[in-house]
Amino acid sequence: MRDIKIVRLRSTVPVSVTGTACQLNCKHCGRHYLEDMIPINKINEIPSSTKSILVSGGSKMNGEVPLSEHKEEIESLKKFKLNFHTGLIHDDISVLNLADAISFDFVGDDDVIKRVYNLNAKVQDYIRSLETLMKITDKVYPHITVGLDCGKITHEYKAIDILSHYNFKKVVFLVFIPTPHTAFEKCQPPKIEDIKSVFAYARERFKCELNLGCMYPKGNLRDQIAEAAVENGFNTLTQVSEKMIDSLRERGFHLIFQDECCIF
Repeated sequence: MRDIKIVRLRSTVPVSVTGTACQLNCKHCGRHYLEDMIPINKINEIPSSTKSILVSGGSKMNGEVPLSEHKEEIESLKKFKLNFHTGLIHDDISVLNLADAISFDFVGDDDVIKRVYNLNAKVQDYIRSLETLMKITDKVYPHITVGLDCGKITHEYKAIDILSHYNFKKVVFLVFIPTPHTAFEKCQPPKIEDIKSVFAYARERFKCELNLGCMYPKGNLRDQIAEAAVENGFNTLTQVSEKMIDSLRERGFHLIFQDECCIF
């Protein structure tokens, strides 16, 4: 049986360079997930057990996370491994020379970018930003959210097709979560059959490692999504249930446990 990495997020801490502010106020997030991050002006609250930091934050109207504006504070975090969540690239990116990894959300459809992110940008802007990042490091890890557009399958296959032309070490898949107090709170997660189809297509098109990231629905659907990832040859599963772990062990998979973000 093959190896599967199991990630339990215990030693990676998210830090937001904008606190809870985001000019885009995307329909699937509504600033909700920024609330769980440590603001950049409170980095003294980072637990002593921390090994790595996700440096993220809200976006400006042009889709950029204003990392360069906080270069001095970010430099003080270099005792940890740093994973930057950049958004679109526009101006000074010298702060990214500190990166141990770069996570980049990729969307494969112009209409979805506008509709979900409230962003006046095109797929070509995402490609340009991605290629800029790849000149900095080979540790750039695209993220594709299945069902990003209110739980519907819209951009996913196009995103996979575009990204399959590049040589990545890993590609991370997330699944849309209907989140309270957002514009998409009444949407449903994508159907498991659709998720399986996207995962199967990804495994067919990509030769690199595939990760199931930390953002996907809870409950019974969570185990079904994790199972779909296993069936389609994913290499890493993040935040899976103990029931799933027991099942994998019973089936003879060799489990490797990690307590940091899945891209490390």
